[in-house]
Amino acid sequence: MAYGSHGDLVEQLQQKLDQVEQHKRNGEQRKAALTRMKEQIGELSVTVSSPDRTVTVVAGPGGGVQSVRVSEDALGGSAIQLSSTITSTIREAVAAAARQQAAIVQDALGEQSNVLESVLETQAEAFGMSVADLKAKLADERPVAAPRPIDQGADFAEEDFLEERPAERPARPAPPPRREPADEDYIDPFGNA
Repeated sequence: MAYGSHGDLVEQLQQKLDQVEQHKRNGEQRKAALTRMKEQIGELSVTVSSPDRTVTVVAGPGGGVQSVRVSEDALGGSAIQLSSTITSTIREAVAAAARQQAAIVQDALGEQSNVLESVLETQAEAFGMSVADLKAKLADERPVAAPRPIDQGADFAEEDFLEERPAERPARPAPPPRREPADEDYIDPFGNA
């Protein structure tokens, strides 16, 4: 037999099992990151005010404008001036929402994605700004996550302490019930019946 001794075969099978378990853990972590990403994007809300504070725009996921507020002071100028202020404030709110959404996606996907860099490059070109200026702006715009309460009985074995998370975590589903192994669950590596 090409496998060598029985111990070698058991060791190879254990290595394969360890690899499968690692892939499973990686998949679970990825699923959790994508779930967090979806939640964070769903909660995304960016508020931008014009420099003179006469117009305030709230933009959400996908750059959708959720509200536009115009102060009484804004009505004292011309219609053209007000239109220009509203348009530029909407543009800035939508751009800020896009930057934050791209940052959320980038955080979830990690180094395998360059979505944030692509958004920043596009906006830098469109607004006549540098990517560095937009990165600084993004750092100022990003919300700070609220600290999470400490659970004294928690299992921290798979916890990533460097990653920001929302204040509330969804409850984990209960694991499926375990069954006792039966004779057909065991494979005889030597083909004996």
